[in-house]
Amino acid sequence: MGNRSTVQTVAFVFGGIYLVVGVLGFIGPLIGNGGGLITISQDKHALLGLADVNLLHNLVHLVIGVAGLAAASTVANSRTFCRVFGVVLLLVGVVGIFVSNLFGVLPLGGADIAIHLASGAVLAYFGFASPVEARAA
Repeated sequence: MGNRSTVQTVAFVFGGIYLVVGVLGFIGPLIGNGGGLITISQDKHALLGLADVNLLHNLVHLVIGVAGLAAASTVANSRTFCRVFGVVLLLVGVVGIFVSNLFGVLPLGGADIAIHLASGAVLAYFGFASPVEARAA
């Protein structure tokens, strides 16, 4: 990762984590639905016994992951990624405190809330509050 700034590294790491989580969410044994790939439904299943996911939730994780990896190419894109998804994840975490199923299709609750709040806080910090670094030449 050579000359990457801290904000680029954050975008890359969070992108990678969310991409892996998105892929793992489609693997049946990991989500506890008895095997096979997850199907299109509103049924939720606990990913690794921690967070409820369904098809839409997994797709959202994939989008965040791909966006983070793509954004890591420049400091400006990384900051934008951290700002946008930091705010979005914080909002989803706060909404999850009051609503267990966002728009009736996105399950939220338990560890999901804490994960979204923590991810959102870290991303928002690096998007808005962290100092801009000069890149090494």
